[in-house]
Amino acid sequence: MSKPTRMQTKVLKAVHVHAATARVMQDRAKATQQTTGQSPPASWYQDVHGRAVLRQELENAATAAGIPAVWVAQVRERGDLGMRWRADVHWRAPQFIDRDQLLKNLEQQVRGVQDMAAVAAVHGERGAKSEVGTAQMFDRTLRVLTQRINAVAAVLEVSATEAEQLWGAHTWSTAAEGVRDHNHDTLADRWRAHARTDTTDLALQAKALTDAGITAGTRALPAPSDMTELIRAQLSPTTPPETGTGPAEPGAQITEAIEVAGITSDTATELVITDSPDQSPATTTDLGIEP
Repeated sequence: MSKPTRMQTKVLKAVHVHAATARVMQDRAKATQQTTGQSPPASWYQDVHGRAVLRQELENAATAAGIPAVWVAQVRERGDLGMRWRADVHWRAPQFIDRDQLLKNLEQQVRGVQDMAAVAAVHGERGAKSEVGTAQMFDRTLRVLTQRINAVAAVLEVSATEAEQLWGAHTWSTAAEGVRDHNHDTLADRWRAHARTDTTDLALQAKALTDAGITAGTRALPAPSDMTELIRAQLSPTTPPETGTGPAEPGAQITEAIEVAGITSDTATELVITDSPDQSPATTTDLGIEP
């Protein structure tokens, strides 16, 4: 890989814009202070800090999505120096990217989301009636984690085989077994624990990737509501016909459960984009950077 893919380029351009914006803000603040003798207000420092944190999480997401660190550093340095964005630069030779490890990391996060969906399928409605605040936190956490997973997967450009391993039909059956026959108290505790998971960093990554124009790809986790319905279908499969030579094969049962849930290949979580994919973040200062 000698140059970034189209999806990687979007992320790298966003890193550059963050760095260039910080440079412009600092230069303007310095010029104002020299002219008026006044230091920037507290709000300026808060804005600079917030942007720096968001840029760092964007870079963390870039690493999780397999973008070489030397490319991230290259565009950051160009932004810091006030240089314009260019996609046709001589890209530095990238280091080895362990794609298998990246997929394992993503798979671990997918399993966590699937467990959330499974717990929600059997306890979510009851919990929402008794603990409204916890239910809101749970829903937000599930939504944020799903968005972040789908955005990273889009930049990774997961293949059909990889998607099958990550969230294929067999994984929903396994997730359903994780809550089958569990008692109410155990499920309630798991539901609360999921709701209280700290997703601050991952939420910022999801936002930064969304601002960069990264949407969920054609191969993605279903929307949270669809995930819970899929789990319910796994827990309550339709009764097989009485005629026949024996029980349905496991693969046929899974396919049947998916059909019962109404999940299709077109069902995917879409990240909400306020700007067109090729635009820089809406909150970024106009730097006159070339598209």
